[in-house]
Amino acid sequence: MEWTRVNVQSDDDSVEGTLDFEDLKIGLDTNAESMHESFLKGLPHLSEVQERHSGVVSDIESRALSTTVSSLGDFLSEFGGEWSESEIRIPLQVEMRADVVVDAKEYHGSQVVRIISPERFGGMFRSFHLPEGRNILGASWEGEILSIKIG
Repeated sequence: MEWTRVNVQSDDDSVEGTLDFEDLKIGLDTNAESMHESFLKGLPHLSEVQERHSGVVSDIESRALSTTVSSLGDFLSEFGGEWSESEIRIPLQVEMRADVVVDAKEYHGSQVVRIISPERFGGMFRSFHLPEGRNILGASWEGEILSIKIG
């Protein structure tokens, strides 16, 4: 299953510098994933190659996920976050909030959450498992806290 983007609601409509990478088509501001998808869509005569490519990418991603996904407890310990039955709260710097991406994906019977925050000199790319049977219902900013509602 593919990653699904979670819409993160802002508590402040005046957030500037928001980039929606989904809307970028060409140019130097696009990302690798968008360019890759565009390249593959432009090759309809190579459908067999595309299917094999998709299988290879899926296999590589599956192996990478099995070694890089943290437990929810480890993730929250790293960031000083907390969780209750219905909410995960993660403190993040305010200047990061405009570009933070939250994705979710089903993986081996539980939902994996991926948080990406690009920055000029690095950034953050972390993934963690939700408790079994739990899924993301939504996400929002509350000041400097990223709140992820789960059910």
